[in-house]
Amino acid sequence: MKDQKWTDPEILEALRSRDAGRLNAAFKQLYQDGKLRGAVWQQVRALGGDESDCKDVFNMALLAFDKNVQEATYDPARSQITTYIVNIAKQMFFTRRRSEARRVAMYDRSVEAGAIELHTNPEREMTVRHQKELLEQATSGLGEKCRQSLKLFSLDYSMAEIAEKMEYKSPDVAKMAVHDCRKRLHTYLTERPTLLAELLAS
Repeated sequence: MKDQKWTDPEILEALRSRDAGRLNAAFKQLYQDGKLRGAVWQQVRALGGDESDCKDVFNMALLAFDKNVQEATYDPARSQITTYIVNIAKQMFFTRRRSEARRVAMYDRSVEAGAIELHTNPEREMTVRHQKELLEQATSGLGEKCRQSLKLFSLDYSMAEIAEKMEYKSPDVAKMAVHDCRKRLHTYLTERPTLLAELLAS
């Protein structure tokens, strides 16, 4: 005999309880829901995703749904749980693709500009290398996590992506961390006018 499926209110009650057994049962039902999984995969594939993307986004959407339940941002009166999760997954993958496209475009422009400049001015290669060394020197005292966060920020990663990659608790925490890192970098440079002058001149 198959286990009886929980209703939306029962799933919400289980998630809000934070009881390990009930949480596991609620997530198991959602994870094994073929219609829900199929709807998420349909949205991801429509946006150009592959099977790996589908699995990744489905898992992330379930975690995001749980987080929204705990933070009381999910309103069951406005949409069913399955519809809500599908919309989360769609928005997540759309945001990811948009960020990836933006980074690829930025990279292509920088490579093209660099190739043209290096072709016309071979000395530029030494200048670029020198600038990279100066930037590494400027960020050396910030700590590895701070350096990596600033690097992702400079590459136009979203705060959600920075939070995921750098293991911050939320996009808001990532935003505060990046702001603090930028402030520390500014302080470091203003206390070293010679280094700042070199960076500006390079």
